[in-house]
Amino acid sequence: MQIPFPFEDRSKRLAKLHETLARCFGPIAISSPFDPVTQLVWGILSGRTYTEVTLATIDAVRARFKTWEAVRDAPVREIELAIQPVTFSEVKAPRLKEALAQVSAEQGRLSLDHLKQMPVDAALSWLERLPGVGRKASAATINNSSLRMRALVIDSHHLRILKRLRLVKTAATIRDAYEMMMDELPQHWDAVMLDHHHQYMKRLGQTICRHGLPNCRACPLRTLCPTGQTPRERKRAIRQGARRQLPDRPMDRRMRR
Repeated sequence: MQIPFPFEDRSKRLAKLHETLARCFGPIAISSPFDPVTQLVWGILSGRTYTEVTLATIDAVRARFKTWEAVRDAPVREIELAIQPVTFSEVKAPRLKEALAQVSAEQGRLSLDHLKQMPVDAALSWLERLPGVGRKASAATINNSSLRMRALVIDSHHLRILKRLRLVKTAATIRDAYEMMMDELPQHWDAVMLDHHHQYMKRLGQTICRHGLPNCRACPLRTLCPTGQTPRERKRAIRQGARRQLPDRPMDRRMRR
């Protein structure tokens, strides 16, 4: 069930949420985006792996092979050894080699520049035909890279927060959440704004709205979140006509102690 925020328009609610996180975490550092192929490699390698480990692995692979064409042409075992720091390197190595080979075969060279000429949905679908590329990796490839296309990246942290905020259904997948959120986000947000929004949500998930025991008392979104509020706070919201009352949750009981 989706529970409405205490604002009139959903895009305005999300803008308010973003502004709140921006005040909490401060401005996002500006950095030069990867080229699309490097961002694709990042997407394939980054699953279940810390960002720092993925970045260090990509730097090491580049230093060892020099070009992504060399990675494409290398034996799978050699690629696996080079990417060993990432989780499930034995699974990701053949996927990476096959994805780079497939791009080369279809484009005549190892380039994703053609995606810039495609509608966002078509670009996502094209990428998701590649081994190891789901909605998170495809959205990151066109949004976080120099292509800078308007697609929202949603990872496990982001998805968890959306569920706790009741912006998406409990059973929603990353793909489901992407479709829902792209319809709700302010239309004037460009690709960079979507990137910043994801980074704020990810940081919230890593530091406060964690998987196991979220620190709801410290959360800047607590007044907007039916999961993190105490029963008294939810009753107050009901009196204000903002949302329906929810049943007590284990989190509520912990917070009363």
